[in-house]
Amino acid sequence: MRIRKILARGSIVDNQDRVNNAILKLVKKRNQIIYGARSIQAQNNLFARNTKDYDVFDKQPKKSAELLQRELDKVVGFDYYFKKEAEHKGTWKVKGKGIDMKANTPDDESIADFTKPDSKVPFIVKNGIRYRILREELMKKQATVRDPEFKFRHEKDKDDIRRIKGYLKVQRLLK
Repeated sequence: MRIRKILARGSIVDNQDRVNNAILKLVKKRNQIIYGARSIQAQNNLFARNTKDYDVFDKQPKKSAELLQRELDKVVGFDYYFKKEAEHKGTWKVKGKGIDMKANTPDDESIADFTKPDSKVPFIVKNGIRYRILREELMKKQATVRDPEFKFRHEKDKDDIRRIKGYLKVQRLLK
């Protein structure tokens, strides 16, 4: 059993580019909008922090999570990914089972969060993929930092705010 886990883990690492491509293909096909750190990264790569998961707006988050979970299992060649409803209503997560190969354990890896937007989301298109515009990212991050409920995110969001402001400042200077 231990050997099988090691081989399975190697397959996941070896297929990471294919996993990312499968996610972007689904996002593009379903006209979804990427937001958060991946959006910031796509719009200003030099000023973005590294991130592993995708945050995606979709009108049917549960369906998207199901589609992605099935597609990613095909990519790696076995049942590794699973979907689950998040704590926040209207959000579904796709996760990897982690090193122990068991769902809903502490080592699970977050792959993508699909959230139903509560209003129209302004976006920019890059390489056929929609990303929430930077000014909107900035406003959302600032609102989160002001909200004590999201204290667990404050340091990460303050870092994103600094990065976005730095990028926008450089853009103004270049004009």
